[in-house]
Order: sequence, then structure tokens, then C-alpha cells
Amino acid sequence: MNRPDWLPSTSVDVNVHVHETARLIPHLYDQEARATVRAEGSGGSVTRYATRDGLARLRDVLADVVAQLDTARHNPAA
Repeated sequence: MNRPDWLPSTSVDVNVHVHETARLIPHLYDQEARATVRAEGSGGSVTRYATRDGLARLRDVLADVVAQLDTARHNPAA
């Protein structure tokens, strides 16, 4: 599913806190090489729609920020 040129690259700005009680629910659309991931909790929900490449980019950014947090935790600023 390609984005038409006339559509903006994003359509809304949403913030969500993913606490340990949040449910993360994937749904695959394998014929279209895309998926959704829904973060659902007591305060509401948000669904991320992405192609396989978009999900891989998101995965890489999340892995990088987790590594940065781990480094910061083990090397606190003096």
C-alpha cells in the first residue's frame, strides 16, 4: 500500500505511555507486506500502521534507544 503523493506523510500526532499492563496486539496483512500494532490500555488505545520496511525502521530506532537507556543507566553522569 503506497501513500499517494497528495497525502501528508503523517496524519496525526499521538502520544501513548506503554506501561507493563498495556496490551500490544499485532495484526498481519501479509499479502500487502504490512501490519498494525495496537497499544491498548485503560486510558485508550493507538494503532500503528506500517509496511514491513516501516516496522523495521521503528524496530531499529527502539533497539537503539533501549541501548542508549541501558548505557545511561550503567554510566550515570557525575
